[in-house]
Amino acid sequence: MHLSCTYLIVKDMEKSISFYETLLGVKAQSKNIKRWAQFNCGNSIALWNPEYDLELIRNNEDLDEHFNKEYLFYKHNNKTEYGNNVVLNFNVPDLQVEYERIRSLNIGSVTEILYINIVQPYFCFILEDPDGNLLEITGEYTNETN
Repeated sequence: MHLSCTYLIVKDMEKSISFYETLLGVKAQSKNIKRWAQFNCGNSIALWNPEYDLELIRNNEDLDEHFNKEYLFYKHNNKTEYGNNVVLNFNVPDLQVEYERIRSLNIGSVTEILYINIVQPYFCFILEDPDGNLLEITGEYTNETN
């Protein structure tokens, strides 16, 4: 078994696509821009808008074509939770350079550079996407205060 894709549940596809295109520096690859967008950045990250499916269900649009009864039952009985359900970890060659780049983009809330030493020491910063998902950016860093 291998992981083929990680996808994030998002509310506003246009806003999220813009965020990730700006962050990753690549355009989204998509078959349905209102429901799904996928980015190739070493591995696949995809965005999924569950409201698209709910709208089809509410409008009774070709349900047998799109969904089986088990999926309809699942959607009826399970509420979608947004944000902070997964942390994506990105590694960059120079953490300070990437920190300055992302701060200059002004695309989301960014922490200061953090130091963590539990299993092994590392530096990172956290960026929040439009839905509150956390992105941890790690990489080589020279802490000039020590």
